Amino acid sequence: MEGRGAAQGTGRAERKAANRPYLSLIDGVRGIAALSVLFYHYVHFFMSGSDRRKVPGYLELFPGREFLWPAYEWGYFAVQIFWLISGFVFAHVYYGHRVGTRSFLVNRIARLYPLHLLTLLVVTALQLVALHRLGYTPIYGKFDWQHFVAQLFLASDWIRTGLSFNGPVWSVSVEIAVYAVFWLTRGLARRFGAFFTIAMALGFAWADHEWGAQSGVLSCGSYFFAGCTLSVLREGRLGKGWWLAGLVALLAAVGLAVTLHWGVEGWRAFGITGMFGALFLLLAQWQSRAPAWLDRSCEWLGENTYGVYLWHFPIQLTLMLVLMPAIKTQEIAQNWWFLALYFTLAVAMARVSYVWFERPMRDFLRDRLGGQRRAARDAAKGG
Repeated sequence: MEGRGAAQGTGRAERKAANRPYLSLIDGVRGIAALSVLFYHYVHFFMSGSDRRKVPGYLELFPGREFLWPAYEWGYFAVQIFWLISGFVFAHVYYGHRVGTRSFLVNRIARLYPLHLLTLLVVTALQLVALHRLGYTPIYGKFDWQHFVAQLFLASDWIRTGLSFNGPVWSVSVEIAVYAVFWLTRGLARRFGAFFTIAMALGFAWADHEWGAQSGVLSCGSYFFAGCTLSVLREGRLGKGWWLAGLVALLAAVGLAVTLHWGVEGWRAFGITGMFGALFLLLAQWQSRAPAWLDRSCEWLGENTYGVYLWHFPIQLTLMLVLMPAIKTQEIAQNWWFLALYFTLAVAMARVSYVWFERPMRDFLRDRLGGQRRAARDAAKGG
């Protein structure tokens, strides 16, 4: 079962350091997309047996399916939205602004690695308990030293070998590889602008068509550099006045037309980039006009995104171990109260984790390793 990722973009501290405004409204979209992952992965409770297969007719058993079906079924595509946002925000922060390589590396490590390592160790412990009690590891069957070492270095899915341990981290893994390409090619992007980022997006898309079955890095790269392109266009002439209005209308219209004509494949090919790209351009334009309550609400959602993403599977696994084998999860999960419990635990754990672990560890590592120290302190005071 593929996880849907929510890899973190740049934080408020990094944007302050680069003298770039924080795009809280877009961060809010990222947070909402992360919540859709909770619904999409609700199916895990209906595939907790030793064969890891979904029970027949599982879609009809989900609570509230009659109106929550888009999240249950289309949450699958949240990851492409995350990648698109990452490209948009990275280009917004780093293209044309002086940030050193050491600072970039430290900020990425400090933001992503501590929570990944913690949840990896938690899942490993839970899977060991599952092996002892149930005789198998629920949901993800790859449980060996080779996959653990790959997970340890966030390299688990550069080459597809099957999901393992905290499976959803696959999309963070492939995004790490794309970060490296982004950083190494930033000089070309500054020189050639949108021509270069469009070429990169198309090149990754072609490579994904040819070899996507071997690596998720290629799909990630196509969406990431599409996001970079949107940001570059916004910074240029097309980001002003009627030019921007025309660009937004064109993106939305083409994205909708492609989706209506080719369905899911059209949505994947350009629907996501077109319609969400148009939305991101509008939100970036409206950012300075956002009321304080909306700005803070979206920031709150964005802060919780990474935690929701990395903690939801350990929470599912914990619930399975509490209930099984005495109670079948596919039966109890049909109840509204169980969906509410799972959702509440995931969001609450994400918030506690952000406040008491993720943010303190991020700032500690930046101070120790030489990231944006002053910006990190500003973020700790204000965020």
